[in-house]
Amino acid sequence: MVKFVTEIVTGDCPECDAKTMLVNIYTNIYRCVNCGEDIEQKINGVIKYMKVDKKSEMKLTLDLDS
Repeated sequence: MVKFVTEIVTGDCPECDAKTMLVNIYTNIYRCVNCGEDIEQKINGVIKYMKVDKKSEMKLTLDLDS
């Protein structure tokens, strides 16, 4: 059985410049529900969302021990 776990947060999207809901799609990567842009969560005292470099590679890992 494959178990999907996701997180929905509110934040400021740097692409559409709106306070919106962001859906976690990968480790520290969120998708804006308003414009669909993928953004990266940066935590350095405060949480900031930055545009994702489209050339970045993402890999899906499955945790089969759960």
